Amino acid sequence: MSETSDQSLFEQELETVHQQYLRRDLEDRLEKVATEMEETMLQAIIARDFLDLEVKVVDEAKEKVQEAGGYADERDFDALDDIIDNVEDQVSQEAHQIENKIHEERTEERDRVRAMRKLNEHVEAADMGKLNALESLLDDWNWKAQVYTDEAEESFEAKQQEARDVAATMSNALQQVQKDLLGSYSGTTLEDVMDQLLSDEPPCFNDLSEEEREALTGSNLANYLEIRLG
Repeated sequence: MSETSDQSLFEQELETVHQQYLRRDLEDRLEKVATEMEETMLQAIIARDFLDLEVKVVDEAKEKVQEAGGYADERDFDALDDIIDNVEDQVSQEAHQIENKIHEERTEERDRVRAMRKLNEHVEAADMGKLNALESLLDDWNWKAQVYTDEAEESFEAKQQEARDVAATMSNALQQVQKDLLGSYSGTTLEDVMDQLLSDEPPCFNDLSEEEREALTGSNLANYLEIRLG
């Protein structure tokens, strides 16, 4: 075999190795994009069902991932290579936008739940375990531990149902502790005071009406509110 033929064969082998690594890299990048898209869609479900937050992944981003997946299935790695950068950027941007919206909403809800927990330490009217679980989820947003369970099936449809179940469980828990903690004040003089107490800006005692002050004096909140509102 001539030296020229040896060189040509060597170059072909190098190109084959290069293409193998390129394909592996593209497949790895596509897998990461698909995972990011899946996680974004799952936490959007929880945010909608639990936090009543209107967030969803735009159809264009979904279509881009589907297009990239189609090229991978067809082994058309040249086409996949042409679009993968754009797909990564679009999915990442979509994920960040949704995460930012969720962060703002869950932080506000966490502060309210935290205020409820502190109040419950005094009045002992609600399930402290539920309050702690709610505060923990809203604080660290570790929803994956709830959705990606050993019992969960691998299909995306099953994971979506897990996300809905998690959201329903937390939503029901929140409604229950609110009812247990605040229900006795509903329709009373103290109803507005309780709403303000759990807000970002609790009321000052001097801002309360005479009727509200008298109601506080005769309630089980007197000592607690003396510290918070005095």
